[in-house]
Amino acid sequence: MDQENLKKLLGELKEGLKSIYKSRLKGVYLFGSYARGEQDAESDIDVLVVLDTFEPSYSAEVNRTGDLGSELSLKYGITISKVYVKETDWIRKETPFLDNVREEAIAA
Repeated sequence: MDQENLKKLLGELKEGLKSIYKSRLKGVYLFGSYARGEQDAESDIDVLVVLDTFEPSYSAEVNRTGDLGSELSLKYGITISKVYVKETDWIRKETPFLDNVREEAIAA
């Protein structure tokens, strides 16, 4: 995917997430191969979604945004992988995964 379409996809995703979450949405970040500029034809789009809290659970958040992700994946012909994290964990928690994402994250 070229940079222009990536920017469009991320913009539409962020607007869709804002519509779903309103003030609960604290951030949307691109990470992974596209953030590093190492993508290839098999790459997906990795996105971290930062929320104030999970209501009521992580799986509920996955289900809540499933249609949005599917619609954009079909529109742009690429898989979008969303990972959800609570804002407090994003700010304070240190795990290898979160440390890596913080290093390469690009705000959408």
